[in-house]
Amino acid sequence: MMQNLKTLAVIFSVVLNIVFIGSSFYHGSGLLPPARRQGEQVHPLYEGLNLGRDQLDKCKLLRDRMHTFVNEQGRKIKAEQLALVGLLAKAKPDRRAIDAKQDEIRTLQRQMQDKVIDHLLEESRIFTPEQRQKFFTLIKGRIQESSGPRPRWMPRAQGSPSEGERP
Repeated sequence: MMQNLKTLAVIFSVVLNIVFIGSSFYHGSGLLPPARRQGEQVHPLYEGLNLGRDQLDKCKLLRDRMHTFVNEQGRKIKAEQLALVGLLAKAKPDRRAIDAKQDEIRTLQRQMQDKVIDHLLEESRIFTPEQRQKFFTLIKGRIQESSGPRPRWMPRAQGSPSEGERP
């Protein structure tokens, strides 16, 4: 009995970590439309690049396509996560079914990551070399400023690893 509880706790922890990492990436990636987030205005990264009208139109088109994909993929991931919780909540959880559901979630998340990478590469081809450099500097800055994958109720870590250090 105690072993089953430990196993469930580990599985639940993994699921939560996946959710937090995905959420953190989504919110820190610059893919969100302008909105209030923790008291600050969030703007698409390309707004700080002094783009020409043609570049701006192309970026907005790519952004809109990306948002459509992110929203749909996010719905799929959420549905699978809820199904996983349902499997975990059963009186006698089936480990094979849980593992299979976890693999489905990983596949959807991998597809999301692949799409984000493709999007960033496609978008960066619109920019001049200087704009491209600034674009990736802005992305790096957003990642460094983000609070990381943690629940909102959890306090931030005291100090963060400096560049080149690993947590």
